[in-house]
Formats: sequence, C-alpha cells, structure tokens
Amino acid sequence: MSVFANNGMFVALSTLLAGENASFEETRISSCGRDANDSLSNGLFICLSADANGAREEIERASRNGAIVAVLPRSLASSFNATDQDLPCQTIFVDDPRDVYGRACHAFRGYPGRRMKLIGVTGSAGKTSLTYVLGGVLAEAGMRLGLIGSLGVYDGAKLYPTNATTPTPERLAELLDRMASAGCDCVIIEASSVGLAEKRLAGLELDAVCLTNLRRDHLDYHGSVDQYRSAKMQIFSYLKPSGIAVCNKDDRVTEAAMHLIDHPLLTVGIQPTTCSVSGTPVELLGGEQTFYIVAGSDAAPIRSKIVGKEHIYNSLEAAALALAWKIDIKTIARGVERVESIPGRMERVDCGQPFAVYLDRANSPDSLTSALETMRAVTRGSVYCVLCAPNDGDHSKRPLMARIAETNADFTVITSGVLAGTQTSEAFDSLRKGLVDADSAQFIEDRKDALVWALSHASVDDAVLVVSQDVSSYDFNKDYFVPDRHFIKSWLSENLASAESYWFN
Repeated sequence: MSVFANNGMFVALSTLLAGENASFEETRISSCGRDANDSLSNGLFICLSADANGAREEIERASRNGAIVAVLPRSLASSFNATDQDLPCQTIFVDDPRDVYGRACHAFRGYPGRRMKLIGVTGSAGKTSLTYVLGGVLAEAGMRLGLIGSLGVYDGAKLYPTNATTPTPERLAELLDRMASAGCDCVIIEASSVGLAEKRLAGLELDAVCLTNLRRDHLDYHGSVDQYRSAKMQIFSYLKPSGIAVCNKDDRVTEAAMHLIDHPLLTVGIQPTTCSVSGTPVELLGGEQTFYIVAGSDAAPIRSKIVGKEHIYNSLEAAALALAWKIDIKTIARGVERVESIPGRMERVDCGQPFAVYLDRANSPDSLTSALETMRAVTRGSVYCVLCAPNDGDHSKRPLMARIAETNADFTVITSGVLAGTQTSEAFDSLRKGLVDADSAQFIEDRKDALVWALSHASVDDAVLVVSQDVSSYDFNKDYFVPDRHFIKSWLSENLASAESYWFN
C-alpha cells in the first residue's frame, strides 16, 4: 500500500535520503511505496528485490504507475549502468532501502513522533509487562500515554486489537499521528526482534530504550542466536544522542553487550549488586509480593499484586527511566502499584477457589522456567502446569519446554492451543519427545477438557499455571475468541459454588 504526503504536500528527496551515502538529483516526492503495482504519483519506489533483472522489471512497472525515483539495495549497483538511458526514472542505491521507506512514512505525516517522547522496549521476555509498568509510572506522573505492543494499541483513549507486536512503518506513522493529535505526551513502543530486523522503527528518534534481557527466540526467522541478539541490539541505533538506555545488569548476556551501547546508560539489578537502581525483595506470597526500590540514598517500598522476580526487574527499569526524567521515587512507587494485573503475564484468576490459578504467556524455555519457579515459591501444595506448543516456527524449543514442565511441576497437562500452529500432531509429538517419562504427563487434546482436568484435580494450597500464547490472542479470521480467563472463571463459578460456607450451614 502506497503512502501519500498529507494535504498533497511534497517532501524533498534529500530529506528522505538524509545520512545515506548516495548520489542523486534533488526533486520533490509526494508518495512512496514498496509495491510496484500500487499508485505512486510523483512517487518514490522502494525496491527490495535482490535480483537485478527482477528489480529492472519492478522499476518499469513502478514508473508506469507514477514513480519518478527508485531506491535499490547497494548490492545491485554493479549490475546497473549509472548512465543507462533505458531506466525510466532516477535510480539510487543505498545500504538498506527500508531505512528510506521508514523515513518517508514519518516525513509524509509531518514527523508526529517528534511531538512526543518515544520509548522503545525490547528483550526476549518481559517486554509487554514492562510497557504496562512504565505506563503506570508515567501516568501517575501526569503524562498522557500512547502504547503500541502485542496486547494492542492504546491511542490515549481506547485500546484496539493488533495483529503485530511492532507495526509496519506506514502503520506506525499513522498511529503516532493519531496519538499526537489526541494530545499524548509519550508513546511506549514494544519492539520485537522481527520488527527490528525488518527496520520497522526506521525514521524514528527514540528518547529512551529499555532492554529487559537477551536470551534465545525466533531462531526459525533469524537463523542463529547471534543473529537474533544482533537484531535486538539494533534498537539502540534509533536512540537520540542524548537518549537514555536502561538495561538489566543481572542478565548475563545483556551485561556482556552493554559496552556496545554508546549512550547514557542506566543499569538495574536485584541486591546484592552495583547498579543505578536496585531492588530488595522482602516478601513473596500467593497473591502479592513486597520489595524495595533503591536509588542512591532514596528508597521506596512496593506492594504489588503481580508476583515474580521478572516483575521486580520491570519495576526497576521503569523506575530508572522515571528517575532520569525527574519523577520522584514516591510517585514511581504509586505508579508501579497501580498496575494490578497484566493480561497473560502471571495473571491471577481469582473466583474465591481454595487454590491459585495463573495465566502466563511463557513462549520460551527461559520464560517457562521463570514462571514455574515463581509458582513453586508461592505454593505450599502441588503445582499443575497446562502446556501447549508455542505458536511460532521455532520447533526446537518445544521439547525443552515439555522437559521444563515435567521437572518443575508436579503435574503436567499437555494440550492444544487456540491457534492453528498449536493443534497439529507434530506439535504434540515435539512436546512428547521432551519428556523423560511420557506417562508422567496427561495428554488431553481438547483445551477446555485439559483446563477442566487441572482445575478439578487441584485442591487447597495447590496452584494451576496455564501456559499459552493464546491467553491474550485475538482471532482476526473469526473476529472473536473465548480467552482462557473467561472459561476458567465460568467453570469455577459453576462448579465451586457449593464449596462456599455460610453461617447457617
């Protein structure tokens, strides 16, 4: 889909090519697109083809549709003759045309991101949770927020579903324009590794970047752990020179990569540690935890309904950035505490049952380990884990997750998820291969039956952890879905009412 400049305005080509090592003739551009078949009146065509012949054909089609300039990968330069008179429009070679496209998308809307503070959040786990905690802290400080992430888009007034954690550049520019017009002071953007690899943040200048951790994920897309981590670190290239970076020093890989960050850097960790902002756990119970945030001589206690060490780290990163933005520590504490739950992130489902039920979108071995360790720490009885295959192409982590569940839970129930990738026989076989004792787990294909099995077997002081990427997903094909939390609440209300005790019993 082509992007057109607002109100029929033009943008100088030199503006879109700022920072590029490229020769070109100045002209004015009013549209931009990556599809040669789209309308490109007075436009810039972004050619992503890696084949010279294919690129020539696309340029010809784009020119017929109105393109007057084409930008191509520099790798194709040797295949083109700079004096070739057969080319129908000006042709320019750059390192990555996607950078130019991103700049064009934001330039055509008048750079809406420049009218607000922008925070980029990335990491292998905890991104969404950190955006919510950051939002709570900044809202408590009086800022009007926009949020873009895996749970949806909040434009300052309403939350909308989304089908991508990090939107495409044209969609991102549109959302930022809407948020700026709505009076947002700050926008928090969740940046996935795929979104960063595809340059979806191109054209933005971030005021701050928060990195939660660096582990392994999406190897089906990136090919290797090194490529995956390299994609994550690209987010710092969008940080303003004066922008602030916040990192978790306790994460071993992140600490090893911090020397690559050429910006003001704040670090966080759980004591004992030496860092900018530290945390001290005090008490962990089934429904809440207490900890201190410590920054120099200042400290504030936090009593949170969200449990787990990961929530402490997220609170520390939010606090570090807020302190750098001159927000006092008492306001920060109130902001952390106002976030009482995050959908699908150690989310407690409480209908008065005598055992705990949590939902968590653990989609990697590390995140599942963290969730089960938290469950073990707050549970006096047995831990039940309802597990389905992660809904992505990295099948190598499936057996690892089954093994982690078998090791850390007392009872494991393997089932399917709502999304198609979790419902195949291959998904079940991959999970089964991770078990030392295949008979130790319950295999119940129907998801509702699996949930009922765990809920009906759990008793006083037990805990049920429901693990699934589906707990917060939205089915755009069917335009609806029944979240696990709704089904669990309905079942508990219908089946445990008789267990209630009244004075006249």
